[in-house]
Amino acid sequence: MKTGLVYAIGLVAAFALGQVSANRQSDVAHAQTSSAIKAAYLIGAKSPVQAPPENMAKYRDVAIPLAQQAGLQLLGAGIAGSTLQVLEGRWPYEGQVVVERYNSMEALLDFWNAAEYQQLRQQLLTEANFIIAVEAVK
Repeated sequence: MKTGLVYAIGLVAAFALGQVSANRQSDVAHAQTSSAIKAAYLIGAKSPVQAPPENMAKYRDVAIPLAQQAGLQLLGAGIAGSTLQVLEGRWPYEGQVVVERYNSMEALLDFWNAAEYQQLRQQLLTEANFIIAVEAVK
Protein backbone atom coordinates (compact mmCIF):
# COMPACT_ATOMS: atom_id res chain seq x y z
CA MET A 1 0.00 0.00 0.00
CA LYS A 2 2.81 2.42 0.88
CA THR A 3 4.48 1.71 -2.46
CA GLY A 4 1.28 2.57 -4.34
CA LEU A 5 0.91 5.81 -2.38
CA VAL A 6 4.55 6.79 -3.00
CA TYR A 7 4.09 5.95 -6.69
CA ALA A 8 0.90 8.09 -6.94
CA ILE A 9 2.56 11.03 -5.14
CA GLY A 10 5.54 10.69 -7.49
CA LEU A 11 3.26 10.80 -10.54
CA VAL A 12 1.44 13.88 -9.26
CA ALA A 13 4.74 15.60 -8.48
CA ALA A 14 6.14 14.76 -11.93
CA PHE A 15 2.97 16.08 -13.59
CA ALA A 16 3.11 19.30 -11.55
CA LEU A 17 6.78 19.85 -12.40
CA GLY A 18 6.03 19.24 -16.07
CA GLN A 19 3.26 21.82 -15.99
CA VAL A 20 5.47 24.42 -14.28
CA SER A 21 8.21 23.80 -16.84
CA ALA A 22 5.77 24.05 -19.77
CA ASN A 23 4.31 27.30 -18.43
CA ARG A 24 7.77 28.82 -18.03
CA GLN A 25 8.72 27.85 -21.58
CA SER A 26 5.47 29.33 -22.85
CA ASP A 27 6.10 32.57 -20.92
CA VAL A 28 9.64 32.83 -22.32
CA ALA A 29 8.41 32.19 -25.88
CA HIS A 30 5.67 34.82 -25.47
CA ALA A 31 8.14 37.38 -24.09
CA GLN A 32 10.50 36.76 -27.00
CA THR A 33 7.68 37.10 -29.53
CA SER A 34 6.19 40.26 -28.02
CA SER A 35 9.56 42.00 -27.83
CA ALA A 36 10.51 41.08 -31.40
CA ILE A 37 10.66 43.92 -33.88
CA LYS A 38 7.67 43.85 -36.19
CA ALA A 39 7.69 44.83 -39.83
CA ALA A 40 5.69 47.86 -40.93
CA TYR A 41 3.79 48.52 -44.13
CA LEU A 42 3.23 51.74 -46.04
CA ILE A 43 0.10 51.81 -48.16
CA GLY A 44 -0.44 54.83 -50.34
CA ALA A 45 -2.55 56.09 -53.21
CA LYS A 46 -1.26 59.05 -55.19
CA SER A 47 -2.56 60.98 -58.15
CA PRO A 48 -0.55 60.84 -61.36
CA VAL A 49 2.89 62.44 -61.19
CA GLN A 50 3.26 65.62 -63.22
CA ALA A 51 6.80 66.52 -62.22
CA PRO A 52 9.58 67.39 -64.65
CA PRO A 53 11.66 64.32 -65.61
CA GLU A 54 14.77 65.71 -63.89
CA ASN A 55 12.85 65.94 -60.58
CA MET A 56 11.69 62.35 -60.94
CA ALA A 57 15.25 61.18 -61.69
CA LYS A 58 16.55 63.00 -58.60
CA TYR A 59 13.71 61.53 -56.54
CA ARG A 60 14.62 57.99 -57.63
CA ASP A 61 18.34 58.58 -57.06
CA VAL A 62 17.86 59.81 -53.48
CA ALA A 63 14.57 58.35 -52.21
CA ILE A 64 15.09 54.74 -53.24
CA PRO A 65 18.45 54.31 -51.43
CA LEU A 66 17.00 56.00 -48.31
CA ALA A 67 14.00 53.67 -48.38
CA GLN A 68 16.22 50.63 -49.00
CA GLN A 69 18.22 51.51 -45.87
CA ALA A 70 14.93 51.21 -43.98
CA GLY A 71 14.34 47.77 -45.52
CA LEU A 72 12.08 48.72 -48.44
CA GLN A 73 10.42 45.83 -50.22
CA LEU A 74 7.85 46.73 -52.85
CA LEU A 75 5.07 44.20 -52.31
CA GLY A 76 2.52 45.51 -54.75
CA ALA A 77 1.58 48.37 -57.02
CA GLY A 78 -1.40 48.93 -59.22
CA ILE A 79 -3.69 51.32 -61.01
CA ALA A 80 -7.45 51.14 -60.57
CA GLY A 81 -9.15 49.45 -63.49
CA SER A 82 -6.07 47.61 -64.70
CA THR A 83 -3.83 46.03 -62.06
CA LEU A 84 -5.85 47.04 -59.00
CA GLN A 85 -9.20 45.35 -58.44
CA VAL A 86 -11.77 46.87 -56.10
CA LEU A 87 -13.52 43.94 -54.46
CA GLU A 88 -15.96 45.85 -52.29
CA GLY A 89 -16.94 49.46 -51.76
CA ARG A 90 -16.11 52.51 -53.88
CA TRP A 91 -12.67 53.58 -55.06
CA PRO A 92 -12.75 57.30 -55.93
CA TYR A 93 -9.00 57.65 -56.52
CA GLU A 94 -6.97 58.01 -59.68
CA GLY A 95 -3.34 57.11 -59.97
CA GLN A 96 -1.24 54.43 -58.39
CA VAL A 97 -1.53 52.42 -55.19
CA VAL A 98 1.59 50.97 -53.57
CA VAL A 99 2.18 48.53 -50.73
CA GLU A 100 5.69 48.64 -49.29
CA ARG A 101 7.25 46.65 -46.45
CA TYR A 102 9.88 48.10 -44.08
CA ASN A 103 11.98 46.53 -41.31
CA SER A 104 9.99 48.26 -38.56
CA MET A 105 7.70 51.18 -37.88
CA GLU A 106 10.70 53.08 -36.52
CA ALA A 107 12.69 52.47 -39.73
CA LEU A 108 9.71 53.50 -41.88
CA LEU A 109 9.16 56.71 -39.93
CA ASP A 110 12.89 57.54 -39.90
CA PHE A 111 12.88 57.25 -43.69
CA TRP A 112 9.62 59.19 -44.08
CA ASN A 113 10.69 62.03 -41.79
CA ALA A 114 14.26 62.31 -43.12
CA ALA A 115 14.95 65.91 -44.18
CA GLU A 116 16.31 64.76 -47.57
CA TYR A 117 13.16 62.80 -48.30
CA GLN A 118 10.79 65.55 -47.20
CA GLN A 119 12.65 68.04 -49.40
CA LEU A 120 12.29 65.72 -52.40
CA ARG A 121 8.57 65.27 -51.77
CA GLN A 122 8.11 69.05 -51.98
CA GLN A 123 9.64 69.07 -55.48
CA LEU A 124 7.15 66.58 -56.87
CA LEU A 125 3.81 67.71 -58.14
CA THR A 126 1.71 64.85 -56.79
CA GLU A 127 -1.23 64.80 -54.50
CA ALA A 128 -1.55 61.98 -52.02
CA ASN A 129 -5.05 60.59 -51.73
CA PHE A 130 -3.83 58.81 -48.64
CA ILE A 131 -0.63 57.38 -47.24
CA ILE A 132 -0.81 55.20 -44.15
CA ALA A 133 1.69 53.20 -42.13
CA VAL A 134 0.61 50.10 -40.24
CA GLU A 135 2.61 47.72 -38.08
CA ALA A 136 2.55 43.99 -38.80
CA VAL A 137 0.51 41.81 -36.46
CA LYS A 138 3.37 39.35 -35.93
